[in-house]
Amino acid sequence: MNCTIFLTLEPYLAQWLLHECDGESPIKFKKNSAESKILELYLTTQPRKESYIPQTRPEPGQITVVLPHFRYKDTRNNNYLPPRGVVALQECIRNRFRVELWKDLYTIGNVIKRTDISITNWMKLHGIVDDDRNFNTIAKILQRSRAAYCSDGRLTNHKSSKHRKK
Repeated sequence: MNCTIFLTLEPYLAQWLLHECDGESPIKFKKNSAESKILELYLTTQPRKESYIPQTRPEPGQITVVLPHFRYKDTRNNNYLPPRGVVALQECIRNRFRVELWKDLYTIGNVIKRTDISITNWMKLHGIVDDDRNFNTIAKILQRSRAAYCSDGRLTNHKSSKHRKK
């Protein structure tokens, strides 16, 4: 029997993660991946409080993750991910996404293609639904990443107001 946990992610992240894990649902993390190491570190036994009710089904917007088998931790007993573990796992997935986005679309100066076309093609290639919310989120992430490497945090030399006093 495989134990599972349920994880809440933004829609674009959930779609990207599902595509990265070969499109299989529930998601199985690769052995020795950063995500499985985080699970191994944070998994613990279920709380013994009377008010605690274990979650058996995913809520809307959640993804299902199969817990891998660990040599020194039995996931039949240790199948609860505390809030700190959930945050660490979400940040790990978010950072992997940002690294892959930057690796594929990192051009800062001379852009060969229009950025919106590049983002749309990248989303299609990585299994992300092309809607306004996903597109705008990814475009903003990319814009902020590029701006970090520019002087004054700006991608262009244009000022916001032409009537600005010097």
